[in-house]
Amino acid sequence: MAKAFENRGGLFDKKGSAPLLLAHRGYTNDAPENTLVSFLHAAKRHFWAIETDVHLTLDGILVCCHNSSLKKMYGSDVKIEEHTLKELYEERVTAGNCVGDYTAGEMRLPLFDEYLDICRKSGCVPFIETKKNVVEETLFAVKKFDLVDHAVLSSVDFTHIETARALNKDIFVHHIFSTEELMEKISDLGYGGLSYNYPNLDEVPAGLIERTHEAGVRLCLRAGDSRETADRMIEMGLDYIPTNKIAPSDFE
Repeated sequence: MAKAFENRGGLFDKKGSAPLLLAHRGYTNDAPENTLVSFLHAAKRHFWAIETDVHLTLDGILVCCHNSSLKKMYGSDVKIEEHTLKELYEERVTAGNCVGDYTAGEMRLPLFDEYLDICRKSGCVPFIETKKNVVEETLFAVKKFDLVDHAVLSSVDFTHIETARALNKDIFVHHIFSTEELMEKISDLGYGGLSYNYPNLDEVPAGLIERTHEAGVRLCLRAGDSRETADRMIEMGLDYIPTNKIAPSDFE
Protein backbone atom coordinates (compact mmCIF):
# COMPACT_ATOMS: atom_id res chain seq x y z
CA MET A 1 0.00 0.00 0.00
CA ALA A 2 1.30 3.47 -0.90
CA LYS A 3 2.08 5.81 1.97
CA ALA A 4 0.00 8.96 2.26
CA PHE A 5 1.74 12.31 1.83
CA GLU A 6 2.00 14.50 4.90
CA ASN A 7 1.50 18.26 4.60
CA ARG A 8 2.05 19.60 8.08
CA GLY A 9 1.39 23.28 8.46
CA GLY A 10 0.27 23.47 4.84
CA LEU A 11 3.91 23.41 3.74
CA PHE A 12 3.05 22.16 0.26
CA ASP A 13 -0.08 24.21 -0.36
CA LYS A 14 0.01 25.88 -3.75
CA LYS A 15 -0.23 29.68 -3.89
CA GLY A 16 -2.51 30.65 -6.75
CA SER A 17 -1.84 28.85 -10.02
CA ALA A 18 1.97 28.91 -9.85
CA PRO A 19 3.91 25.70 -9.15
CA LEU A 20 5.96 25.42 -5.99
CA LEU A 21 9.05 27.28 -7.18
CA LEU A 22 12.21 27.30 -5.09
CA ALA A 23 14.51 30.33 -5.57
CA HIS A 24 17.94 28.70 -5.55
CA ARG A 25 20.25 30.90 -3.43
CA GLY A 26 17.65 33.65 -3.73
CA TYR A 27 16.47 35.33 -6.91
CA THR A 28 19.82 35.61 -8.68
CA ASN A 29 18.67 37.20 -11.93
CA ASP A 30 18.75 40.59 -10.22
CA ALA A 31 21.29 40.14 -7.42
CA PRO A 32 24.30 38.03 -6.46
CA GLU A 33 23.51 34.67 -4.88
CA ASN A 34 23.04 34.29 -1.14
CA THR A 35 22.82 38.00 -0.41
CA LEU A 36 20.14 39.83 1.50
CA VAL A 37 18.96 41.47 -1.70
CA SER A 38 18.66 38.14 -3.53
CA PHE A 39 16.46 36.89 -0.68
CA LEU A 40 14.38 40.07 -0.72
CA HIS A 41 13.90 39.87 -4.50
CA ALA A 42 12.67 36.28 -4.10
CA ALA A 43 10.29 37.32 -1.34
CA LYS A 44 8.86 40.18 -3.42
CA ARG A 45 8.26 37.79 -6.31
CA HIS A 46 6.30 35.45 -4.05
CA PHE A 47 8.35 32.31 -4.49
CA TRP A 48 7.09 29.31 -2.57
CA ALA A 49 10.54 28.85 -1.00
CA ILE A 50 13.93 30.55 -0.79
CA GLU A 51 16.98 28.30 -0.65
CA THR A 52 20.21 29.13 1.13
CA ASP A 53 23.31 27.42 2.52
CA VAL A 54 24.52 27.79 6.10
CA HIS A 55 27.95 27.83 7.71
CA LEU A 56 29.16 28.57 11.23
CA THR A 57 31.69 31.30 11.98
CA LEU A 58 34.60 30.88 14.39
CA ASP A 59 32.55 32.61 17.09
CA GLY A 60 29.49 30.42 16.53
CA ILE A 61 27.25 32.58 14.30
CA LEU A 62 25.32 31.05 11.41
CA VAL A 63 25.76 32.87 8.09
CA CYS A 64 24.55 32.32 4.52
CA CYS A 65 27.09 31.32 1.88
CA HIS A 66 27.30 28.44 -0.56
CA ASN A 67 30.98 27.62 -0.11
CA SER A 68 33.06 27.29 3.03
CA SER A 69 35.39 29.93 1.57
CA LEU A 70 34.46 33.44 0.43
CA LYS A 71 36.70 33.20 -2.63
CA LYS A 72 34.03 32.63 -5.30
CA MET A 73 31.67 35.48 -4.46
CA TYR A 74 33.78 37.82 -2.32
CA GLY A 75 37.16 37.40 -4.02
CA SER A 76 38.93 36.58 -0.74
CA ASP A 77 40.17 33.07 0.07
CA VAL A 78 38.82 33.35 3.60
CA LYS A 79 37.41 30.28 5.38
CA ILE A 80 34.22 31.11 7.26
CA GLU A 81 34.90 28.69 10.12
CA GLU A 82 38.32 30.24 10.73
CA HIS A 83 37.13 33.84 11.22
CA THR A 84 34.81 35.76 13.51
CA LEU A 85 31.70 37.47 12.24
CA LYS A 86 33.32 40.85 12.80
CA GLU A 87 36.20 39.86 10.54
CA LEU A 88 33.89 38.42 7.88
CA TYR A 89 31.80 41.58 7.91
CA GLU A 90 34.77 43.39 6.35
CA GLU A 91 34.34 41.39 3.12
CA ARG A 92 32.03 42.44 0.28
CA VAL A 93 30.55 40.49 -2.63
CA THR A 94 32.40 41.26 -5.87
CA ALA A 95 30.78 38.75 -8.27
CA GLY A 96 27.29 37.93 -9.46
CA ASN A 97 24.48 39.59 -11.37
CA CYS A 98 23.97 43.33 -10.89
CA VAL A 99 26.61 43.45 -8.16
CA GLY A 100 27.38 47.09 -9.00
CA ASP A 101 23.78 48.15 -8.37
CA TYR A 102 23.96 47.69 -4.61
CA THR A 103 25.56 49.39 -1.65
CA ALA A 104 28.47 47.94 0.28
CA GLY A 105 26.12 47.20 3.16
CA GLU A 106 23.83 45.17 0.91
CA MET A 107 26.81 43.13 -0.29
CA ARG A 108 28.05 41.97 3.12
CA LEU A 109 27.72 38.41 4.38
CA PRO A 110 24.10 37.78 5.50
CA LEU A 111 23.24 36.41 8.91
CA PHE A 112 21.11 33.28 8.87
CA ASP A 113 18.76 35.06 11.27
CA GLU A 114 18.27 37.83 8.70
CA TYR A 115 17.39 35.25 6.06
CA LEU A 116 14.89 33.57 8.40
CA ASP A 117 13.33 36.93 9.21
CA ILE A 118 12.78 37.63 5.49
CA CYS A 119 11.18 34.21 5.05
CA ARG A 120 8.93 34.64 8.07
CA LYS A 121 7.72 38.09 7.06
CA SER A 122 7.10 37.10 3.44
CA GLY A 123 5.60 33.67 4.10
CA CYS A 124 8.25 32.00 1.93
CA VAL A 125 9.45 28.58 3.02
CA PRO A 126 13.05 28.55 4.28
CA PHE A 127 14.77 25.77 2.29
CA ILE A 128 18.03 25.36 4.17
CA GLU A 129 21.05 23.36 3.06
CA THR A 130 23.59 22.42 5.71
CA LYS A 131 27.11 21.95 4.43
CA LYS A 132 29.15 20.94 7.46
CA ASN A 133 27.24 19.47 10.36
CA VAL A 134 25.57 22.52 11.84
CA VAL A 135 22.20 20.79 11.99
CA GLU A 136 21.61 21.35 15.69
CA GLU A 137 22.47 25.06 15.47
CA THR A 138 20.30 25.44 12.38
CA LEU A 139 17.30 23.77 13.99
CA PHE A 140 17.70 25.95 17.07
CA ALA A 141 17.51 29.09 14.92
CA VAL A 142 14.52 27.80 12.93
CA LYS A 143 12.71 27.00 16.17
CA LYS A 144 13.54 30.46 17.54
CA PHE A 145 11.72 31.99 14.56
CA ASP A 146 8.78 29.60 15.03
CA LEU A 147 9.31 28.16 11.54
CA VAL A 148 9.79 24.45 12.24
CA ASP A 149 6.50 23.48 10.58
CA HIS A 150 7.17 25.86 7.68
CA ALA A 151 10.77 24.99 6.81
CA VAL A 152 12.89 22.41 5.02
CA LEU A 153 16.28 21.13 6.14
CA SER A 154 18.30 19.68 3.27
CA SER A 155 21.76 18.28 2.73
CA VAL A 156 23.87 16.21 0.35
CA ASP A 157 25.19 14.41 3.44
CA PHE A 158 22.61 11.84 4.50
CA THR A 159 23.89 11.83 8.08
CA HIS A 160 22.62 15.42 8.35
CA ILE A 161 19.15 14.21 7.39
CA GLU A 162 19.29 11.48 10.03
CA THR A 163 20.54 13.95 12.64
CA ALA A 164 17.77 16.41 11.83
CA ARG A 165 15.10 13.75 12.20
CA ALA A 166 16.61 12.49 15.45
CA LEU A 167 16.57 16.02 16.85
CA ASN A 168 13.19 17.09 15.48
CA LYS A 169 10.27 14.98 14.29
CA ASP A 170 8.35 17.91 12.77
CA ILE A 171 10.67 19.51 10.23
CA PHE A 172 10.53 18.38 6.60
CA VAL A 173 13.86 16.84 5.54
CA HIS A 174 15.20 16.74 1.98
CA HIS A 175 18.16 14.71 0.70
CA ILE A 176 20.05 16.19 -2.25
CA PHE A 177 21.16 13.91 -5.11
CA SER A 178 19.65 10.85 -3.52
CA THR A 179 19.26 7.23 -4.62
CA GLU A 180 16.39 4.75 -4.56
CA GLU A 181 18.05 2.92 -1.67
CA LEU A 182 18.24 6.12 0.39
CA MET A 183 14.71 7.04 -0.70
CA GLU A 184 13.50 4.01 1.26
CA LYS A 185 15.37 5.28 4.31
CA ILE A 186 13.76 8.70 3.92
CA SER A 187 10.41 6.95 3.76
CA ASP A 188 11.20 5.24 7.07
CA LEU A 189 12.28 8.54 8.65
CA GLY A 190 8.98 10.09 7.58
CA TYR A 191 7.96 13.51 6.28
CA GLY A 192 10.72 13.88 3.74
CA GLY A 193 11.71 14.49 0.17
CA LEU A 194 14.69 14.27 -2.14
CA SER A 195 16.23 15.28 -5.42
CA TYR A 196 17.62 12.81 -7.92
CA ASN A 197 20.63 13.79 -9.99
CA TYR A 198 19.19 13.65 -13.50
CA PRO A 199 19.92 16.99 -15.24
CA ASN A 200 18.49 15.52 -18.45
CA LEU A 201 14.81 14.78 -17.90
CA ASP A 202 14.90 12.15 -20.66
CA GLU A 203 17.26 10.07 -18.51
CA VAL A 204 14.89 9.71 -15.54
CA PRO A 205 14.23 5.95 -15.20
CA ALA A 206 10.71 4.78 -15.97
CA GLY A 207 8.59 4.49 -12.85
CA LEU A 208 11.07 6.26 -10.56
CA ILE A 209 8.77 9.17 -9.74
CA GLU A 210 5.85 6.82 -9.12
CA ARG A 211 7.92 4.56 -6.84
CA THR A 212 9.10 7.55 -4.87
CA HIS A 213 5.57 8.84 -4.40
CA GLU A 214 4.32 5.38 -3.43
CA ALA A 215 6.87 5.48 -0.59
CA GLY A 216 5.33 8.75 0.63
CA VAL A 217 8.41 10.74 -0.38
CA ARG A 218 8.21 14.01 -2.32
CA LEU A 219 10.79 14.87 -4.95
CA CYS A 220 12.31 17.34 -7.37
CA LEU A 221 14.96 17.42 -10.07
CA ARG A 222 17.43 20.21 -10.81
CA ALA A 223 16.77 22.69 -12.25
CA GLY A 224 13.72 24.24 -13.86
CA ASP A 225 15.49 27.15 -15.48
CA SER A 226 12.98 27.71 -18.29
CA ARG A 227 9.20 27.73 -18.46
CA GLU A 228 9.36 24.80 -20.89
CA THR A 229 11.44 22.70 -18.49
CA ALA A 230 9.28 23.64 -15.51
CA ASP A 231 6.11 22.72 -17.40
CA ARG A 232 7.57 19.33 -18.21
CA MET A 233 8.56 18.81 -14.57
CA ILE A 234 4.98 19.56 -13.55
CA GLU A 235 3.69 17.06 -16.11
CA MET A 236 6.10 14.45 -14.74
CA GLY A 237 4.59 14.90 -11.29
CA LEU A 238 7.44 16.61 -9.45
CA ASP A 239 6.41 18.24 -6.18
CA TYR A 240 8.57 21.38 -6.20
CA ILE A 241 10.95 22.99 -8.68
CA PRO A 242 14.34 24.57 -7.91
CA THR A 243 15.17 27.36 -10.32
CA ASN A 244 17.90 29.89 -11.02
CA LYS A 245 16.06 31.77 -13.76
CA ILE A 246 12.27 31.83 -13.73
CA ALA A 247 9.76 33.27 -11.26
CA PRO A 248 6.09 32.71 -10.28
CA SER A 249 5.09 35.62 -12.55
CA ASP A 250 6.18 33.52 -15.55
CA PHE A 251 3.14 31.33 -14.91
CA GLU A 252 0.56 34.10 -14.78
